[in-house]
Amino acid sequence: MDKKHVMKRIIGLSFLLIVMSQVVIAQGPARERIETMKVGFITKKLQLTTEEAQRFWPVYNKFSDEMEKLKKNAKTTLIDELGSPAAMSDQEADKALQEMLQFKQNEAELMKKYVAEFKKVLPVQKVVMLFKAELDFKKELLRQLRDKRN
Repeated sequence: MDKKHVMKRIIGLSFLLIVMSQVVIAQGPARERIETMKVGFITKKLQLTTEEAQRFWPVYNKFSDEMEKLKKNAKTTLIDELGSPAAMSDQEADKALQEMLQFKQNEAELMKKYVAEFKKVLPVQKVVMLFKAELDFKKELLRQLRDKRN
């Protein structure tokens, strides 16, 4: 494979990952139901006490809002600027890669900021468990969607 083909594949896969991270964005009652399920799932997985839950959820909600805004901005930028990755010039592809890298850096900075905030309200083991619980919840949601289609 030539360099241009590899770059286009990387851009396409990165775009797919960003879109897939937004797969479960719903509106209205469906979104509320998903959020309710998520709260229950995370609370159970982390075995939050009443006091921990009262301190944790406001911080987590701010984190979720900021992360959603970041992903939405990245998704909008990529959709507006990418067009068809196969039709991109090397310069356009490089610009798209730089924007994806910037998104990943912003995402990492946001994670770092909120890990520090979470450590103020939860034991460090539960902070680690939080990120695993989020992944497990997404997997469960995707499994349910797949089962529903079949």
